[in-house]
Amino acid sequence: MKELRELFEEAVDSAPPSRLVADEVYAAGRRRRRRRTVTNCAFAVALVLAAGTVVASMVRQEPSVSGDMRIYQKQSLPGVLPHPGERINWARAADARHLYLMMSTQCPSKPCAKDLMQLVGSDDGGRTWSDRGGPMNVASFAVLGPGRLLAAVLPEPPDAGGSTLQVSTDGGRIWHKVLRASAVEGVSTGSTAVCWPESDKVTEPCTVHALDPVSHRIARLANQPPVTQGEGLSIAQSAGRLWASGVDPATGWPAVAMSRDAGRSWVTKVFADAPACPPEGCPAPSLATDVGPTGYAVIDGARRRAVYRYVENGGQAGGGWHRVPGVDNVPADPDGSPSFVTSDGTHVLSEVLPQRGQNVDGYRWWAARSDGVYQPVELAGLPATVHSVRRTLDGWYYTHSYTDGVLYGSTDGWQWSPVARGS
Repeated sequence: MKELRELFEEAVDSAPPSRLVADEVYAAGRRRRRRRTVTNCAFAVALVLAAGTVVASMVRQEPSVSGDMRIYQKQSLPGVLPHPGERINWARAADARHLYLMMSTQCPSKPCAKDLMQLVGSDDGGRTWSDRGGPMNVASFAVLGPGRLLAAVLPEPPDAGGSTLQVSTDGGRIWHKVLRASAVEGVSTGSTAVCWPESDKVTEPCTVHALDPVSHRIARLANQPPVTQGEGLSIAQSAGRLWASGVDPATGWPAVAMSRDAGRSWVTKVFADAPACPPEGCPAPSLATDVGPTGYAVIDGARRRAVYRYVENGGQAGGGWHRVPGVDNVPADPDGSPSFVTSDGTHVLSEVLPQRGQNVDGYRWWAARSDGVYQPVELAGLPATVHSVRRTLDGWYYTHSYTDGVLYGSTDGWQWSPVARGS
């Protein structure tokens, strides 16, 4: 059985020129593994917040104290990222001010330590940036809130996929090893829902835990969502609700579980009328939520794509999950393309297309018009060659381009502008 790093290397070596860099390469390798596995047992994917980094120069490090790492910061010029010319692998944000990037390390000599990454952060909306901590071999990365970060760190060299969770409460300057605690009933105030495997192997299916960043402790939820989940780190959260994406273990159909009480109980929707699944098995739905209780589940079948919308109606008729019409003209993506919800409540789908005159792929965006039919739309100021659009819990949108290393931001999901650039 190939582990995460082998899958990453395999995907890098075998993939043709495309937009699949960094997090997409990880995802592509993981998808191949999941498709092999699903023929033997049902599986699912919880939404993952993954990340990686770049270091371009030596960083002065203080002695480690009780496993914590302190680092001197390297400041950048206004609006310019540290380490010019290096690639942004992953971008994550807590809000419009607290931004974090994982960047690839420089490779001045061969063999290259391409599994090491450097975290850089900004606390002023991208005006200035600084190195945070030292180079790490990061398998997954999540932003839990302003200054609160979580990383799944692989040892050097990686040992059969085993990893450790490390948490920071000061924006990545100091990291602490996460310790396991006894099971809890729900995710308490100040804690965050995290999907993490019991075995600490990032390629194994995960279970939902409550993580307390301050005490550095993680505890398994006593009542798990009744869906089979894949590897992951964080699950979707909005308006006090938790959303877990997966497949129904009894039927193998795509399914979504939602909790209104911090994980103490779950309501599950099995999408039995979803399009026919690929031969390797049904994919987990791709989730998108707004700042309220509305959610969308996108399912890419073998030939068709389906979209389901969740609305709450105070317990009255009309609430729950409903299949959205008007998506038959949006091509299905066998790898599953992400979607997002704009500030005005519009659901925006993505389609991967080769870019004319370039040896890369990019996105075309689709949104439902007044007649309910999805049509191509323009996201002003945003190039096609970007990673998936993400939204912070307070409603700020962001992504970055993989062709020119520019980080983009938006307050509404429609109008975009550069936040910072590589040089």
